[in-house]
Amino acid sequence: MRPLRVVHLVEALDTGGLERVVQTLVRHADGRRFRVEVVCAVRGGQVAMEIEASGAPVRCLGATGYRPRDILRAARLLREIDPDILHTHGHFAGALGRGAAWWSDVPAVVHHLHTIDTTLRGRHRRLERLLARLCRRVLCCSGAVAAHASADLRIPAGLLAVVPNGIDPPPVSSRSDALALVGRPNPPIVGCVGGLTPHKGQAVLLRAIARLPSDALSPTVVLVGDGPERCALEAEATALGLRSRVVLMGERVDARRLLPAFDIVVVPSIGREGFGLAALEAMDAGVPVVASRVGGLPEVVQDGSTGVLVPPGDAPALAAAIARLLASPEERRAMGVRGKKRVESMFRAVPMTRRVEGLYEEILCERRAA
Repeated sequence: MRPLRVVHLVEALDTGGLERVVQTLVRHADGRRFRVEVVCAVRGGQVAMEIEASGAPVRCLGATGYRPRDILRAARLLREIDPDILHTHGHFAGALGRGAAWWSDVPAVVHHLHTIDTTLRGRHRRLERLLARLCRRVLCCSGAVAAHASADLRIPAGLLAVVPNGIDPPPVSSRSDALALVGRPNPPIVGCVGGLTPHKGQAVLLRAIARLPSDALSPTVVLVGDGPERCALEAEATALGLRSRVVLMGERVDARRLLPAFDIVVVPSIGREGFGLAALEAMDAGVPVVASRVGGLPEVVQDGSTGVLVPPGDAPALAAAIARLLASPEERRAMGVRGKKRVESMFRAVPMTRRVEGLYEEILCERRAA
């Protein structure tokens, strides 16, 4: 029997959580059962280049929207590829791809929700509800995302399937190596990995650090990532008197190698956090996590066991959690050990990929039986 053809359709493949999940599904695809390629609806990016270097085909459509002419171009490409499964990721690629799949008669479509996007307008939510009828499954990366899909997007429960994200084991990186990569700043070190955007909450982290009591250890804050809030965060750090204690590393393709340098990793998101890959990667490095109790983060971080959860946007609560862990090295070590065990038992990349592939086969069996 020939391998099933699977196409992953995504808006772009710059660095980010959604993009890394796509890369993981491609990297660990069972080559005996599936032939996988990727289509970028708008453009490629760093992750696209990495996927191509691994040997998987990546095509760029150059779409500017999901108007009829864009959908027709995508449909022509799908007819050329002739996939058994189209797996779309995110709202833009989902709208474009599901319309194109209907037009080109793709046998089965899976749509993947990676976040809780409360910014979607009413017409976008209605479109998601309509397009769900063209899917065999809507995959959700967490129970929180599934609840959002059901309550806010009104997607029928029978279409929803929860498959938590999984990651590969961490790269080899000692604490000494990691400290060298971040420039050996003054300890203790609080790390935060993620795009510099308002919903990621780095400004809340800076305000929390400024609130630490005078008798607490004065940490260095290392922000790994880039984005539109960089200048605003630099200004905020200056205004709070923290500029000498805040290091902005910019975008790093080796971000996971930096994690052992951190005494704590903070994930201060204030919204749209469907899962929390940054928290998962920190736990995998044996680092305790302080995270917002928002979206899928409580499904990743166990409060009091692998980290501490605080209300989103609450700088005083965040400051108290950071101060608590900085004052207790033994608690940090114990949380780090438990966090790593949790990742190894529940959140690895290969089992995640096999679960998704099992859904592909289940969907095609259902279609043949219909």
